[in-house]
Amino acid sequence: MHSVDTKSEIVKILHFKQFYKHYVFVEDGEGRRKKVLKNYIDVYVCIDMVCGDTRNELGSEE
Repeated sequence: MHSVDTKSEIVKILHFKQFYKHYVFVEDGEGRRKKVLKNYIDVYVCIDMVCGDTRNELGSEE
C-alpha cells in the first residue's frame, strides 16, 4: 500500500537472452493456435521503484 504522495515506476536493470529450445503457442488470425519452436527466452530483471514523501510514515506517532 502506498500513500497518496507516491509514484511508482518500473525500472529495467538487466536484459539478456537465455538460449533454450522450447515450444510456444501462437494464435493465428482465425483464432486457432499454432505450435512454434523458439530458440531463446527473453529475460528481464526489473524493480518497482516507488518514490514519495517518507518524512511522515504511516503509523508513526509524531
